[in-house]
Amino acid sequence: MQAAWPAMKIVILHGGPMAPPASPAGKPGPTGRGVTALGAGDGRWVLINMSAAVAQQLAFGGALEGHAGLPNTHAQADVRAVLLTDAQIEHVGGLIGLRGGAQIDLYATPAVFEELSTHLPVLPVLRHYCRVHWHVVPVAGDRQVASFQVEGLPQLEFTALATRATPPPHSSHHANPVTGDSIALAVRDLATGQRVFCAPGGACIGAVELEWMRQADCLLIDPHTPLASELHAHGPGWVGLLSRLPARHKVLMSAGPHGPPQLLAAQGIAVAFDRMAIEL
Repeated sequence: MQAAWPAMKIVILHGGPMAPPASPAGKPGPTGRGVTALGAGDGRWVLINMSAAVAQQLAFGGALEGHAGLPNTHAQADVRAVLLTDAQIEHVGGLIGLRGGAQIDLYATPAVFEELSTHLPVLPVLRHYCRVHWHVVPVAGDRQVASFQVEGLPQLEFTALATRATPPPHSSHHANPVTGDSIALAVRDLATGQRVFCAPGGACIGAVELEWMRQADCLLIDPHTPLASELHAHGPGWVGLLSRLPARHKVLMSAGPHGPPQLLAAQGIAVAFDRMAIEL
């Protein structure tokens, strides 16, 4: 009998018990947007973004039970893969926390790599402690969409979509955004056909992204991500939009302003929690 392909796996990390809560004003705290670990079920993972609290969790929390191979900051045996969707502090602030381990394979667009090399010089500092290998996510200029692979995960096909966003205040592109400042991600399991769409936050989701979301089996959405005006016809905000989409898993990375989890669950929408696991 032919062995079954391993399933695509997703683990949401918010930083564990040492993570501070969200701010009283209701805005996401340092861990509010979370980090997504994505793997093909064989012990290899790529981390989508890296917050400071999650870097601390991986450094001091030991192996995450039930998720063999999920990289920790002091692992010496394997390369750690990190895929950045933008240069927001909430998404890159934990990179320095990975300095004590093996080589980092960093997947980022040219715009994000430039920011982290100059105006927010995380990479020049990090290279004093460990090797960093940049893999270009080729979304730049006129190229709005690009497919690529992450080394060690040949079963997964990644597609980056340039999204409209206001770059962070420290960005040299703050007044004049460029293609690749922010991306959303679509991931397809080539063995099973299962698809994930991930919009980690900061970008504006419009009609182009919606078409990719319609094809997804799992949606991972930052509830603070704005919707383009043309999408409000689907209902009030993310709840109205997500309730109409066919995905089996619809996950908000944090509760955000959209109501209590019980109300969201009635609409088929889950709120992520630390170490939440999804298997496709």
